[in-house]
Amino acid sequence: MKSLSFGLIAVAAVAASGCTPDWARQNDSGYIMEIASIQGGTAGGSSGQGGEIRSDVITRGSVFNDDAIVTVNLIRKNNNPGLSVSPIEHTYLDRYEVVYFRTDGRNTEGVDVPFRITGPLGNLRFHTPSGGGGEVEQNVNITIVRHSAKLEPPLSDLRNILTAQPLDPTAPFQVPGQGIITTIAEITIHGHTIQGDGLQATGRVQVSFADFADQ
Repeated sequence: MKSLSFGLIAVAAVAASGCTPDWARQNDSGYIMEIASIQGGTAGGSSGQGGEIRSDVITRGSVFNDDAIVTVNLIRKNNNPGLSVSPIEHTYLDRYEVVYFRTDGRNTEGVDVPFRITGPLGNLRFHTPSGGGGEVEQNVNITIVRHSAKLEPPLSDLRNILTAQPLDPTAPFQVPGQGIITTIAEITIHGHTIQGDGLQATGRVQVSFADFADQ
């Protein structure tokens, strides 16, 4: 009878864990962090039109990094409106990572897509959300495409392809997409609570690389 009781408890525990959402099992802190939006910045000729960032591989003979503005939200898991604000619950943003991939499966870094990059966020601090249902928001400026990426393949191979004709007009372009490489940039923001619990949030944005016409 005792073994049957233990069996029922084990089954109940498995069933309970199966009903627990992934974010609750993977994040032991009292918060949920999410990326609410990603917009192109102004450097390097990037733009945020229609959810796309356009990265010019060379602008008037020079290369510039491309920036993005990432809006990060922090939400309390416990939405009790009676909860007070406490400095002991501050959260810090530490670093970010950008990884590029293509939908056609050609994802070799340095050949098909730029190399992944990481960068610091200077320990940006979030204040505790006020009230149980509140949230706080932080705009984070990151470099989504570095200068160096435009000086090496595959981005350096895109120079002059859209603005100059090949020697043989009947010859096909040697770069897929007729001189345009379209990627998905996956941005992950890493942070931690003041108690040391880790937090992270991930978002994606389309980034198209080409030698666009200079304005």
